[in-house]
Amino acid sequence: MDYEKIRDLSFDELLGMISEEDKSFLQSAIREDLQARNIWEGIQRERSRLLADASESYDQHPVDEVLADLNTGNRLRFVKKAISIAAACLIAIVGSWYLLVHTAQQPLAAVQDTAIHTIRLMTAEGKTIDLSNDSAGIRVGNTVLNNTQHTLSFDASHQNGTGINTLTVPAGKDYHLLLADGTQIQLNAATTISFPFTFPGKTREITINGEAYLQIAAKADQPFIVHLPGNTVNVLGTAFNINTYDAGLVKVALVEGAVKIATGKKDVLLKPGYEITSTHSGITTEAFDADKVLGWRTGVYTFENASLQELAPVILRWFGVTIALDNQRVSSRRFFGIIDRNQPLQAFLHNLERADGIKSRYDQQGVLHFE
Repeated sequence: MDYEKIRDLSFDELLGMISEEDKSFLQSAIREDLQARNIWEGIQRERSRLLADASESYDQHPVDEVLADLNTGNRLRFVKKAISIAAACLIAIVGSWYLLVHTAQQPLAAVQDTAIHTIRLMTAEGKTIDLSNDSAGIRVGNTVLNNTQHTLSFDASHQNGTGINTLTVPAGKDYHLLLADGTQIQLNAATTISFPFTFPGKTREITINGEAYLQIAAKADQPFIVHLPGNTVNVLGTAFNINTYDAGLVKVALVEGAVKIATGKKDVLLKPGYEITSTHSGITTEAFDADKVLGWRTGVYTFENASLQELAPVILRWFGVTIALDNQRVSSRRFFGIIDRNQPLQAFLHNLERADGIKSRYDQQGVLHFE
């Protein structure tokens, strides 16, 4: 996806200078690609905000007053006010363009510099398939893949092989997977999942590294098993969240049903509403806050008493931007709030500076520095 083109077309649309062909392309892009949608929505929001600011700045020239000038015959004064208001609107639009182009280009460059920036499937046969754009009827052996509405599904009714395929979701994106048995999986950014196209054996087994929300199709005669780094989850219920982002740490939060976690030391049966945390030193179980643990599913990360060091991995995963902390005083401060991946990162940075006085800048390599 050419995000520079998406940005240019968004401004063309804003100014009424877009062709029907380009408008159709833009609408398709923002419907199918998360980053493209973020760019388009960010431009719309910034334009609305700046126009509102311009309007507020010219409150001393209300519409009634301007019309009164026209009615009383003071046409010269009317023209001057109209020109000044129009100029304010133009400044707002141009200012929006400048702000978004010059603040968004740096993190975008960082995203594009990552090793993998497309959703891709590596099949058991070694074939690599780009899933970043909708496509249907992709044949892999006897299996037909359908990649539509940000979801991979497949018809494997004639598939005899049990080879393992690996789906990779890069930083800045998320994705959905519908397995052959009807199990639904939502994958967060920077996550990989390995799975077969069919489950012909006595068990259904997959491997996940990253974060995912699973809704398991019930099949009592064929247990579902999820392999994690150093842990195994035996599914006895339906819906749960898995998080293995941090090395040496695995979290499993149960929403519905029951799961049994094999940690290597002992098996733990988890109840709905509780989360188990497994580390090298042991395991703990406690009730979890659904807004914090599951908020990523709607693009919201809630943090309380968190340092920028703790927020850095989230920003890297969701926006593809690397963080450098240049000020020890800033590094030690704690923050409360949210990060919304549906908005440009610049919105979070703006709120951080306005609320806490924390300034930031991008260097030429696209690294985000807090000062």
